[in-house]
Amino acid sequence: MTRTWTAEGACRGTVVVLPGRGEDPSVYQRFGRRLAADGYAVVVPEADDDPAACFQPGVAGFLAGTDVGALRAWQLALEIEPDGLILAGTPLARGQRPADRAEEIGVRTSCPVHRALLENDPDFEWGQLTDDVPQPPERLPEVPTLLLHGDADTLAPVAPVTSLAAQHPQSSLAVFKDGVHDILNDRFHRSVAARIVLFCEEVAKGAVLLPETSAAPRARRSAPVHVSARADYSVRALRELAGGGREPVTCEVIARRQGIPLNSLVNLMIELRRAGLVSSQRGCEGGYWLARPAEKITVGEVVRAVEGAVTSVHSGSPGAEIWRELDRRVTGFLDGAPLVGW
Repeated sequence: MTRTWTAEGACRGTVVVLPGRGEDPSVYQRFGRRLAADGYAVVVPEADDDPAACFQPGVAGFLAGTDVGALRAWQLALEIEPDGLILAGTPLARGQRPADRAEEIGVRTSCPVHRALLENDPDFEWGQLTDDVPQPPERLPEVPTLLLHGDADTLAPVAPVTSLAAQHPQSSLAVFKDGVHDILNDRFHRSVAARIVLFCEEVAKGAVLLPETSAAPRARRSAPVHVSARADYSVRALRELAGGGREPVTCEVIARRQGIPLNSLVNLMIELRRAGLVSSQRGCEGGYWLARPAEKITVGEVVRAVEGAVTSVHSGSPGAEIWRELDRRVTGFLDGAPLVGW
């Protein structure tokens, strides 16, 4: 039976999880509740159900999988177009297979709560980890991808996963010290869930953490009228596409030519696609192109697509009318400014 955990409050996205060997949807109850508390609906379909039909319309869709479910999610992501892909405990090399039930539960998880759940689950299928796994697809899809793994996973060694992440510019890797195979339900499940939520926020909302830097002189505050990096990157990216006609251009090419951080650009292109400003094509010949002629796209549209509004004012301002007038004038100016030609 397909299990669904509904997001608390407004839904920020849907995470569809494909289980691994021996698992049934009910073993993801704790995981589902945790992500639902952060605003993400979680759906774990039965093997016969179509995962692509589980996504909620109008919000970001993430495809996740663990063990052989990660390989299935990987293959499916090449066929459909999720906003992000999450692969956990991906079996890319053959490790040590458990000899019996006691050894299998130790290979799977070091969490006492999850161990007890598996021991008492009548639908759990023991002994499946000795089965051969299918070959992984030849390439990762061109979507943001999060790889999760435990460095103590004896069933699926971490080294090939590390190499895979290094070869894919849109992927990020999180390896958990002393983590074992069922990383979503291991003793570090809270940290794993938090990393997944951060990834989903990066893709769905553009909430990117900057790398830590050494102490530096305190920076001055932004000027009263501030053009965000998101708006600037988006305008520059669309101008780059304007020069390419209808030929698809990859994020890597745009980032290199315009000097834009690739991870930031990938997230912005997803938002611009949702706003109907760009179209995309998957595959080796894929990329992005403008959905409308450049002269019919205004800078105001671009700003609203990635920022939601042109200006914002702190609540309770007694002089709010002057800022509303500023918003009207700036919005009018940007809505009259075509993407190209000025």
